[in-house]
Amino acid sequence: MCAVAAGVRSALVVDLGWAETVVTSVYEYREVACSRSVRAGKMLVEHAHKMLAGALSEKLGTPVDKDSQEHLISFEECEEVTSRMVWCKPAASSEPKPAEGLATVTETDESEPGSSAGPRPAGPVSIPLASSSPPTTLALPFDKLAEPSEDTFFESARYADCSWDDHEQPIPQLLFRHLLQLPLDVRALCMARIIFTGGCTNVLGLRARVFDELAALVRQRGWDPVTGRGAEQARANPKTARRGGRGGASHGGTTNGAARSPPPAEVSGTEVDGVWIDAAGAANAAPEPDPVEAQLRRARPARPPVQGRLRTVDTLGAWGGASLVTQLKVPAIATVDRELWAVHGAAGASRVADVDLKTQQRQSMGAGGLMRSSAPATSWTLGAWGSA
Repeated sequence: MCAVAAGVRSALVVDLGWAETVVTSVYEYREVACSRSVRAGKMLVEHAHKMLAGALSEKLGTPVDKDSQEHLISFEECEEVTSRMVWCKPAASSEPKPAEGLATVTETDESEPGSSAGPRPAGPVSIPLASSSPPTTLALPFDKLAEPSEDTFFESARYADCSWDDHEQPIPQLLFRHLLQLPLDVRALCMARIIFTGGCTNVLGLRARVFDELAALVRQRGWDPVTGRGAEQARANPKTARRGGRGGASHGGTTNGAARSPPPAEVSGTEVDGVWIDAAGAANAAPEPDPVEAQLRRARPARPPVQGRLRTVDTLGAWGGASLVTQLKVPAIATVDRELWAVHGAAGASRVADVDLKTQQRQSMGAGGLMRSSAPATSWTLGAWGSA
């Protein structure tokens, strides 16, 4: 439904939900693969509570165990602080991406001073907590509010890739492995139509950070599923690279330092079973025109689809796509009149189509085997397919 709301037939839908993050690849409105991770909104709220509990204990002077499950503030207040204050830092290797089309402009009041987007605040941010005992106000640095999102969705810089289970991979690593498992044609379309949805997409800077981390993984590793120290040494070794290039160009150069022998003289033709076949003429002959391919070529759009590069697509959401689908008009296969059904039964149904189904029936049925003589000329029967 998110793909329908985005106006695309193929997409990579990243649902950053509450309990888990679900990555689904859709190809021609069909689900191809699905991957999951527990790094989602629930874990984000838990990390935010740990951050607020640690700051609260430091202010009140009461020691608190970081691994304890004691809740010092209410869940509602912690969730509100998470949705309003938590943000995500940009990637270290982020590059400015050229915008396609017109950029979205946020409406602001020009009369208010400081309404334009400026640098982030350098001083501490005041967070009032009413559910704590006693109620207090915390003053936290603005950069500290980005730690929950770093520990929840990324955390890949401190640990190796093999440290994570399949259900707890960081989000950029999950997307990269999901794209590696897709076929080549499906990957080329899905990677150019990445759709972010879910409640955690409201975290400021999260979508851009995930996209930049994924682009960095693609630039660093390519689409090679083989990873490790040996694979990196093989890529960095110039002898291996030269050997691979020599092997790929062995058809037109030298092999093992020796000059390649010239190809034998081409024979203009051969005789097979008494029939002379002109090899040169068959190789140079133009293929016969295919009417089906010509019709498909005319039906294809003039502009080729975007594929083979990373790109994000905005969507109206699953509810918007479902609303569009429910309003679609499905053409009726057959219409049944009440009077004709009472007289002729199933033979009285009239098919709305330009195909004469009488010619599609089996020849062994005969002209009037299943059709009744009193039925109109546009009627058809379910006897050829069976009725339930």
